[in-house]
Amino acid sequence: MELQTITPEYTDINRLMHERDGKYGAGSWRWGQKVMDLRDAYDANTVLDYGCGKGNLFQSLACPEWMSEYDPAIPGKNGKPKASDLIICTDVLEHIEPDLLENVLEAIVRVTRKVAFFCIATRKARSTLPDGTNPHKIVENADWWAEKIGRHFFIVEREKSTGECHFVAVPVRQIGQITSKSAVSETTRYEQALINCKTVKERVDAEPRHDGRVCIVAFGPSLKHTWHTLRHERKAFGAKIVSVSGSHDFLIERGIIPDYHIEVDPREHKGFFTRNPHPDVTYWPASCCHPTLINNLVESGCKLALWHVYNSDTDRKIVDKNGPDPDGWLICGGGSVGCRAVNVMYTRGYRTFSMYGMDCSFDEHDQHAGPHSGKKHIEWNVRSGDRWFRSSANLVYTARGFFQNLRVLNEASAANDEPFIEGTKDRVEMFFNGDGLLQSMAQRMNDPSRI
Repeated sequence: MELQTITPEYTDINRLMHERDGKYGAGSWRWGQKVMDLRDAYDANTVLDYGCGKGNLFQSLACPEWMSEYDPAIPGKNGKPKASDLIICTDVLEHIEPDLLENVLEAIVRVTRKVAFFCIATRKARSTLPDGTNPHKIVENADWWAEKIGRHFFIVEREKSTGECHFVAVPVRQIGQITSKSAVSETTRYEQALINCKTVKERVDAEPRHDGRVCIVAFGPSLKHTWHTLRHERKAFGAKIVSVSGSHDFLIERGIIPDYHIEVDPREHKGFFTRNPHPDVTYWPASCCHPTLINNLVESGCKLALWHVYNSDTDRKIVDKNGPDPDGWLICGGGSVGCRAVNVMYTRGYRTFSMYGMDCSFDEHDQHAGPHSGKKHIEWNVRSGDRWFRSSANLVYTARGFFQNLRVLNEASAANDEPFIEGTKDRVEMFFNGDGLLQSMAQRMNDPSRI
């Protein structure tokens, strides 16, 4: 849908002003070096001068082919603005009709591929428009402008000087539907389950609901700061500790031996996390895990039992009457091993969970709490409320799935007429340790006193 960014009447007034006043819209030349610096910093191949006025910036750079111009009040430059890596918008936003500012910012977001630079006047202009009004329709301070721009962009640099403020910002777009793709084919998962079911006869059994507490320990970066609390949970509440992924070695190296370790990823390289099994840990890998992981645990003489993943109809063949485990059952839900571990322990009767390292975001330096066997995530800037986090498409999908899964567990407990957790309206209780995207989402969705 085309956004209105300027009224016809105001377009005519500005066009007339440009014709009468040679200095009006002529100061953009001073940003030539800034354009070159930002091009280098953001590897920007294309640049758009949005609200270019008389085009002095373009001319100061010797009219490069990588630069285009747009201004609704300049004939010949009033066509559709071209989407570009770098958007330059100087001495423009203060001129916008107030009722159309949000439209203009949205229009700029739509054409910004990588980064935008804004220079905005924060005081009235000395000149007067042909209709007798001041050209600066919006006169506000830098904080006001930061709030407005921050609704559409993530501000990475901010400066202010006498009479103006400057922002370098990357675009923020609403995250729509994110689809997941299985790590391997359905057939591969099933074939691996067939092999593993012949190798391991023990299965993870279901247990009735009880009042026990379990700590699910994922491998997000916040684990580096929260792992000490696990000792308190084990001592004060008798909590069981379940490691997943890289938290296995992380905890053991610090003298905290998990009660259980859960794996679900069917790829061979995931055996990295259990390459050095501990004799006091009980291992519960999914039957779809790679046989090399299972064989290593068997050869090490570990306590070991399998459970079955439900991702598709193919998985139903495992528990069919002619399948490898006709008396077995499938565990569904969850877009990550941490979330799936919650469901495994739910079947074991737990309704109180304490989550560690389940951040769905990164810290300043690391994507995980330690060495990780997987490839590095492509990072996104993601906002939860007023806070920004570095995350990825996969982790945003995981975070959304986590809370959807939690609702399903509460509904299942309600269907079984299980009691509410004391002092809450929930039948499943979650505590979140750390300070990541998932924890922020939980805080916004639930009573902060429980976080």
